[in-house]
Amino acid sequence: MYVILGASGNTGSIIADSLLLKGEKVRVVGRDLGRLQQRFVRKGAEAFMANVNDAAALTKAFSGARAAYLMLPPVASREDQERQSDAIAKAVKESGLRYAVHLSSYGAHVPEGTGPIAGLHSSEQKLNAISGLNVLHLRAAYFMENNLAAIGMIHGMGLVGGALLSDRKLPMIATRDVGDYAAKRLLNLDFSGKQTRELLGERDLSMTEVTAVIARGIGKPDLRYEQFSYEQVQQMLTQMGIPSKTAAVYIEMYKAINAGVIAPQEPRSPENTTPTSFEKFVQDVFAAAYHAKASTA
Repeated sequence: MYVILGASGNTGSIIADSLLLKGEKVRVVGRDLGRLQQRFVRKGAEAFMANVNDAAALTKAFSGARAAYLMLPPVASREDQERQSDAIAKAVKESGLRYAVHLSSYGAHVPEGTGPIAGLHSSEQKLNAISGLNVLHLRAAYFMENNLAAIGMIHGMGLVGGALLSDRKLPMIATRDVGDYAAKRLLNLDFSGKQTRELLGERDLSMTEVTAVIARGIGKPDLRYEQFSYEQVQQMLTQMGIPSKTAAVYIEMYKAINAGVIAPQEPRSPENTTPTSFEKFVQDVFAAAYHAKASTA
């Protein structure tokens, strides 16, 4: 039995589908039972409703499992992250789980000052403290899907804007590649002790390069990237309905990326490079989402 946290999400859904296709027994965990049933139960999965803050429910979910995929939900606050990682670690310990693949992030070697990534550093530490647990921390690159947030701005302002420096290159990965890699390691269980693996995407890209690929992919050759001040970005996030506390956590992350504090620790290699290029992501995911938004605008 494999247990998948965040099974409705970008990476969890890929893992659950991969394991089910291989005929494995899968328990999908989430807050919305209806969504889990609709998505996975008809494929043979067992649905389990649990909140990531609920150590008792998670202990039940992990009981009898061969391995689990562990992840924290999208960040609301650093305090929430600590509560969630406490509950997950407690449940792992009390259930006697032996193997886990844990979704972390590049930059998680840094203990603080990195926004949501500091919460993943803390989560790694808590899991590393559990004796008898074999855990692989996947330190994934910046998600290509984060760029989908620019769609409204392209429609409304005719540009891509954000807090990141225009020429700072960073590793970017498609979430499907994270899911595929995690599924493979869960099937093989070829890790022991406490291990980390960076996943650095197909190549490093600057926001200027990202915008150029988007421009070609959606047929807007004049599209450009503009760096906004941290204050402007914080204001934009709160106007989008994001609580100011959450917005501040993201601003801290952007500052840390721009300063080079969040940076890969492994040299790029065949092991940490993944197949999906940003061009392919724009073709398969971004362009469709962009055109769908245009038709509903």
